[in-house]
Amino acid sequence: MRWRWVVLAAGTLLVIGGSYVGWRTALAADVGAAAIAKVECSCVFVEERTLAACRADDPPGFEGVQAVVDEATKTVTGSVFGLIRRRASLQEGYGCVLEP
Repeated sequence: MRWRWVVLAAGTLLVIGGSYVGWRTALAADVGAAAIAKVECSCVFVEERTLAACRADDPPGFEGVQAVVDEATKTVTGSVFGLIRRRASLQEGYGCVLEP
């Protein structure tokens, strides 16, 4: 009977710990996607460089964040695994800004 309580407690801790790690990972992915969108938007549309040249200057750890440039709307979308996306757009007179 006692082993059931031990298994239940271990399972509960595992679920709580996994939920916390998932929540923190989602927050970090959102920040990474936003950072890449803003930085690459400024680099491509303000500095007028190519996306490849801009990505070469990214700090380590951002290799997993993808950036897609839309020349027609002057936006850059940063995404992590295609699930978490943030977009920055060029605003004349202000530079690139993150969209809510």
